[in-house]
Amino acid sequence: MPKKYYGRDLMDVKILYNVPFTMRDGITLYADVYRPNNDIPYPAIVNRTPYLKDGDSPLVGYFHSHLLAACGYNVVIQDVRGTGYSEGICDPAGHQDEDGYDTIEAVAAMPWCDGHVGMIGESYHGFSQLACARANPPHLGAICPFMTSWTKFPAIYDYGIFSPVLFGWIIGRALDRERYYPEQYTKEAVEKMKYYASRADEQVAWLPMNEMPAGNIEGVPELKFHRDLLENIDNEEYLQHIGRVEGFEETRVPTLNVTGWNDFLRDKTIYNYIQFRERGGSEACRKGSKLIVGPWIHSDRLEGVIEGVDYGPYGSGDGFGMTDKLVQWFDHWLKEEKTDFTSGAPVKLFVMGKNVWRDEYEWPLMRTKFTPFYLHSNGDANTFLGNGVLTFDFPGCENADHYMYDPEDPCPSSTGEPFHNMLQDQRPLQERSDVLVYTAPAVTEETELTGPIYVDLYVSTSTLDTDFVARVSIVHKDGRVQRLGAKLVRGRYRNGKNAEAMIPGQIYKFHIEAANTCIVLEPGEAVRLDVTSSLFPDADRNLNTFGRVGFEARGIVAHQTVYHDKDHPSAVILPIIPNISVSSAEMNRG
Repeated sequence: MPKKYYGRDLMDVKILYNVPFTMRDGITLYADVYRPNNDIPYPAIVNRTPYLKDGDSPLVGYFHSHLLAACGYNVVIQDVRGTGYSEGICDPAGHQDEDGYDTIEAVAAMPWCDGHVGMIGESYHGFSQLACARANPPHLGAICPFMTSWTKFPAIYDYGIFSPVLFGWIIGRALDRERYYPEQYTKEAVEKMKYYASRADEQVAWLPMNEMPAGNIEGVPELKFHRDLLENIDNEEYLQHIGRVEGFEETRVPTLNVTGWNDFLRDKTIYNYIQFRERGGSEACRKGSKLIVGPWIHSDRLEGVIEGVDYGPYGSGDGFGMTDKLVQWFDHWLKEEKTDFTSGAPVKLFVMGKNVWRDEYEWPLMRTKFTPFYLHSNGDANTFLGNGVLTFDFPGCENADHYMYDPEDPCPSSTGEPFHNMLQDQRPLQERSDVLVYTAPAVTEETELTGPIYVDLYVSTSTLDTDFVARVSIVHKDGRVQRLGAKLVRGRYRNGKNAEAMIPGQIYKFHIEAANTCIVLEPGEAVRLDVTSSLFPDADRNLNTFGRVGFEARGIVAHQTVYHDKDHPSAVILPIIPNISVSSAEMNRG
């Protein structure tokens, strides 16, 4: 480790192992504490993890625990309930509010802590922060929820939609747990977990989902959450109980929201930032919350080269100086020091295509010109070889497009693993006949798209319920298709959380926020819209029956129609930014 970091003198670090913290119900949770090697009390930064605190290289999200400690912080990495050394049963969404509250207050009372506590972490670690902040422990001063959502399970989509890959996450945590408490699991249970984990494709395709063998292994108490969530996927009272309901008004601490343009939780994280600024429960939360969006995927590594795409010297977390930004954030809120980062613009955006950082003062940007591109075809937009196009021209009399959605052969979420990776080339999906493809003319000059991309779809179906997916991509000059985002909407919830059957043949309009982005298109590149009816296995297949989600064994084929005529002007609404020139002052690390 260097002796200095961004001008800071770094201290030697010591580690306190398995520090116990007793929760209000008597359960003991254990944490490792990385702290300066002296007897001076310092502020604490807490990371609550289900991924084992004692890994080979403990991280707090992207940040190394040793480095943060050397900058004058106690870094507390705690195994959440029922994971690692901590007692109890792992309930992925349960006890987050109260366990977080009790941990923060216990940490603040430690002799090595000066009473100021923050939280940090990515994905699940972010979700645990949101739940804790909503409970308002008195000594919590600030949080850094990276790449996360209130609605952690399923995290990608919305109310009433289940993710069949959840079982794999839960089995992974149970197998980790077995390393510490092998007596809790029978040999047969461990063998079944390993067997089904190796056959994930078979399991996620299982119908009905409630009878999936991997979700019903006897002797694995963690799987109860999988079954309970499926049982209550549209039960508001249950969802409130497990912390899946938003709590912006209850959150009083400032939030540093970090995500990546290629993160599958990008839109959720950006939404969090907007709501904290507008609805936060204190002035500090509303005025102090910030947003950073890099080019990154859903990962704690914040890499600058992803799937062969190089985002330049400032595209990585190191190139951006992320750790310095983090230390400045906590220096301000936990040490009451004025810092350049906290006093600067609330939004920092990485501009893909230019590969530079830019400061902004709101999201969406006020100078955005939202511009509709209307869908057109001769009724044959199926596959990228069809005749679907996007133009400025308002439609007239045009034939609608049709495709058959068969739940037995759903369109995949993406073209490889992980299923939510947006940088995988999307062309193989656009070869399917159940995918409608509409492509705009290639741009002739640099064009910046920054903001939310909306899609208006006029559709009908032959069934009582179905899904529609709007997927927006960039077609690069070499033919590679990069997904900017995709959103699934479920017909039964078109009017809110009360399920209503669709009327076969009736035309419905869906207004969809498909993606948030910040990218400059080079001459020769183009925008593309795909329309299909599944994002499997990230989201469950709609069986088109209007039956109970997860409890039906068979579906029916839906005949889907997409309209684009003068009475039904389906369109992609692009956030075009005028005057895209980038000043020299913007071409820095942010």
